Amino acid sequence: MDADKMTKYTLVAMAFLLSGCPGPMDPVPVEEPAQVRLLGNRVCITTPAGTGEKIFSVHISNGAGQEIYKTFSRYVQQPVVPQGECLPTFGFEFKPGNRYAAFYQTEKNATEPGKTYAVSFSLEQNENGSFRLTPYARKG
Repeated sequence: MDADKMTKYTLVAMAFLLSGCPGPMDPVPVEEPAQVRLLGNRVCITTPAGTGEKIFSVHISNGAGQEIYKTFSRYVQQPVVPQGECLPTFGFEFKPGNRYAAFYQTEKNATEPGKTYAVSFSLEQNENGSFRLTPYARKG
């Protein structure tokens, strides 16, 4: 093999090694179910997260361009998951007539891997102005 071909193969191999692409030993995140309900006409998302877990990231979208994505990379700045209470939606506005997906990634501490909680649902409004929520099972 000549030096030119060897250089090309080496560059391609280095690109794969440095790219951070998932490999066979990388853990695959498992989604755990979150719960969703209405409190009045307000969407409330809860998780069975343990005591002391913090929110690392949140992604909420309706698939039609309305979305929010927040990451809290510094552990000391991560919001604590309120046990048994609604998770913060960081100003995201849920509107009737849309289908939503929400993902919350949590961390127990700065060194242990966290969990990913997910929920999908649609939000409708009846003629009286009351909201109706329909949860959907996530396809895994």
